[in-house]
Amino acid sequence: GCVHGSHDGPGNIILNTNISLKEGQNTISLLSVMVGSPDSGAHMERRSFGIRKVSIQQGQQPLHLLNNELWGYQVGLYGEGKRIYTQEESSSVEWTEINSLTYHPLTWYKTTFAAPVGNDAVALNLTSMGKGEVWVNGESIGRYWVSFKAPSGQPSQSLYHIPQHFLKPTDNLLVLVEEIGGNPLEITVNTVSITTVCGSVNELSSPALHTQGKDPEVRLRCQRGKHISAIEFASYGNPAGDCTTFSTGSCHAALSESVVKQACIGKRGCSIPVSPARFGGDPCPGIQKSLLVVANCR
Repeated sequence: GCVHGSHDGPGNIILNTNISLKEGQNTISLLSVMVGSPDSGAHMERRSFGIRKVSIQQGQQPLHLLNNELWGYQVGLYGEGKRIYTQEESSSVEWTEINSLTYHPLTWYKTTFAAPVGNDAVALNLTSMGKGEVWVNGESIGRYWVSFKAPSGQPSQSLYHIPQHFLKPTDNLLVLVEEIGGNPLEITVNTVSITTVCGSVNELSSPALHTQGKDPEVRLRCQRGKHISAIEFASYGNPAGDCTTFSTGSCHAALSESVVKQACIGKRGCSIPVSPARFGGDPCPGIQKSLLVVANCR
């Protein structure tokens, strides 16, 4: 069995589960994973982390405390220490072909894949998995926890980005350690193409630190290999909505679209200062203004 704590939950979490014992000596193995624990501050010596107590109860008999039994201790997993997620060391252990899936916890999985053609961002879709860590060609792309659901009932994250410089054209090594249980046969390698970029900045916003101008700017940038091909919407004034639903408001500079097109069309990225001078003067004095731009990339 397994149990997870949370930021808002109690300080101590308890796993209560039924177990089957054999006659004679029995072995208990516990894996403790701690994320987000403070590593500094006052009175650290008074803080306790990890496993505090282990006990067994048979029927109505009193609890049998196991804290004083002989325990072994190891930091990290054997596979981590052996670096079996690398090309060089993955052959040092025996791998078994997947014939039938029973969603085993604490299982290492390995496969290879070819990199998708093109410059689009590459991501692993891990919706079918539970919780663990992923390596691509020996590089960790981070931990995943898709079995943790958002209030909508969907995973809080299911796509995990693979940096392009981690990839080779073919024979990319993918290794996972799955803690809870999942179906690795349903993992897919996806490409993510950003076809729309958007920016909205108020005239009272502070200018970016890396710019030399005094005015705030709307900055747009397409992903590598693409350029801004069209301006879907542009309004300097008091536009309504956001990057998905938008319309001009009661205040709108007539030069908005032409100014943005001149600055952005054909380029991978552009920046447009949010100031009346840029748009032929103040279209409505006394009204706080902003610039909303929605552009297409191809």
